[in-house]
Amino acid sequence: MTAENALDQLQAKFAKREVKVLNNRSKLYNVCDAYKWKHPVYECCKEEGPAHLRMFTFKVVIEIKKEPSEPNTEVECFSAPKLNKKAAAEHAAEGALWYLKKVGYD
Repeated sequence: MTAENALDQLQAKFAKREVKVLNNRSKLYNVCDAYKWKHPVYECCKEEGPAHLRMFTFKVVIEIKKEPSEPNTEVECFSAPKLNKKAAAEHAAEGALWYLKKVGYD
């Protein structure tokens, strides 16, 4: 198969919506579901700047359940300030996914 054929097939799948592109928030939600943890909680923890250039910082909190005899671990990840809330939540989720990957939760 040539690269052009593979690209054409991929574009056809996207056109038919057979391939879903997941954002970081969806990926984090799926990881929490897979491990049977509570769903991630997003919170806008800081708004700064003038009204026409508002910057938002989001926090995502994940509660990691371990063995029943061990206490749960709570992970908080913060975003960098972003111009819109959606981008800030995405960035916070990206940080949480990075951390989970580093500690062995893929």
